[in-house]
Amino acid sequence: MLETGRSKRVITPSGSVPIQGHAMRKSPSTGVHDELEVHVLLLNLEGTKLCLINADLAGIDFEFGDRVKAAVKEEYGIDEDLTVFSTTHTHSGPVMTAGPDKSPDPEYVNLVFEKTMEAVREASQNMRPFDHVTYRQDEVIGFYGNRNGKNLDGEQTVTVLEFRDAQEHMLEAFVNMTCHSTVNSPLELNLSADLLGNVRRELTPFLGVEPVMSNGAAGDMSNRLYRHGNDFAELKRVTAGVAARIAGFNDTGVLDLRGVQHRKVEFTVDYDTDKNGLEEKKKELEAKLETAEAFDDRKWLLSEIAGCERKLKVDHVHLCLDSVIIRLGELELVVIPCELASAFGKQIKSASNAKVCLIWGYANGHSTYVVEAKGFNGGHDGISTQLKKGQAEEYVGKLIQNLF
Repeated sequence: MLETGRSKRVITPSGSVPIQGHAMRKSPSTGVHDELEVHVLLLNLEGTKLCLINADLAGIDFEFGDRVKAAVKEEYGIDEDLTVFSTTHTHSGPVMTAGPDKSPDPEYVNLVFEKTMEAVREASQNMRPFDHVTYRQDEVIGFYGNRNGKNLDGEQTVTVLEFRDAQEHMLEAFVNMTCHSTVNSPLELNLSADLLGNVRRELTPFLGVEPVMSNGAAGDMSNRLYRHGNDFAELKRVTAGVAARIAGFNDTGVLDLRGVQHRKVEFTVDYDTDKNGLEEKKKELEAKLETAEAFDDRKWLLSEIAGCERKLKVDHVHLCLDSVIIRLGELELVVIPCELASAFGKQIKSASNAKVCLIWGYANGHSTYVVEAKGFNGGHDGISTQLKKGQAEEYVGKLIQNLF
């Protein structure tokens, strides 16, 4: 039997909270522009169950991801590798991961957990049989791209999975797109689901169901070079435009999801921090900041300096990029706890022999940027990465070796 069920809960905090995502932002929230939500999609594929979760948050730590997976296994017997807790990566949501100057509120963390489990329980009670999955896949051009330059390659492919019954009625939908959820200004203090969350809302009337979102290899993808502003009017323009383009995709084909396989891919990083090199880089960035005038230039330099400062506080780096590859018949999901450069995402997809391969980033934890050696120590992602030069290629190579 093929079954699917979906539910959601609001996870907007009450009162003023610290906001995660921008080094330039120092003040807590002052209001709410649009609700933050957690969405759950349950699948039963001939007796093998999966629990797919997406929340309007910047990221989660591994401890929280493990907590959700353990609870889902205890209540529903779902293999922990087949539960995915991912985030839209909004930079206008509450702090959920500890940083040098901000820590998550335990009460809010518990709220997100409790609301997630409520949604899982409701989804399990709403299971309906589906007959097949139609997929639609195309590019969205003109709203976002590689944030390090319009001339650089990016990933604008969006994939829509539509779970349909025998009469072609759509029951549920799953959307995978690749972009930082950062239309809003870093000085904006109203909470918001930002790009992916509002694309979800704009897509709902077109699809007839509210889709579950997932973000891809978005380490170097954003709309910073395409936006006309960074306020809520611009958020509306961008998300309405992206949704309208997706709604116009033609049907690409049908996917058979029967036959579930999965494997964990472990990748551990251990090294002593090069503090002399970091100090030199920090001085170089601070010198640029003294003469920078444009808002975006200052924002990026402040983020890069903050990245150096975070790394200088750590004597030894120990990092786990444990990932999961899930093969559902003709669909392959590469589930990663990091911000992968889009070129790596495209490389993995091209290496897969599945009819459709999707990169699912910001999932089950949030570790670091994974950037190409040629981009190391340059740009926000190349400076913020906690990997040493060349380790990204090792990690991606290991993922490719473990594709089904």
